[in-house]
Amino acid sequence: MSRALQADTLLAGLQEHDVAFVLIGGLALAALGVVRGTKDVDIMPDPDRLNLERLAEALTVMRARVDIGDIDAAEPGIEPDATGLAQGGNWVLTTALGRLHVMQDVPGSRGYAHVRARAVAVDVPGVPAPVLCAGFDDLVAMKAAAGRDQDLVDIDALRRARGEAR
Repeated sequence: MSRALQADTLLAGLQEHDVAFVLIGGLALAALGVVRGTKDVDIMPDPDRLNLERLAEALTVMRARVDIGDIDAAEPGIEPDATGLAQGGNWVLTTALGRLHVMQDVPGSRGYAHVRARAVAVDVPGVPAPVLCAGFDDLVAMKAAAGRDQDLVDIDALRRARGEAR
């Protein structure tokens, strides 16, 4: 089911199901002036049970399935349904619209409510309503906590985009 990422259609689908989320990761960089390629959409959803039910509905429509490499994703208990999502954790999913990471446990963040309160609303072409994207401080904190090479490059690019000296 691996397909080219259709981020705008994926985000519009989440909005169509009234899913509350904040965009984090590579796509959120663009909201802060850093454009780079990415192969997935990373979201932090509101952990409210009704929101997770709406997210599960959207995932069903998108034909989402768990992407856990060589492990059989058809095993019982490994489904991105409302019950599974309510258990928390992070989900790497393959959908009909590309890869989606549902991130509920994000090192460096202080939780959904904190990130949402500081998020910036951004118009995304092809998406009906503005999308909330993690703000500068939260995105830097999450990337610093992850500490991968690409995250460190992203932090440097974010700071340069903001006009901060290296």
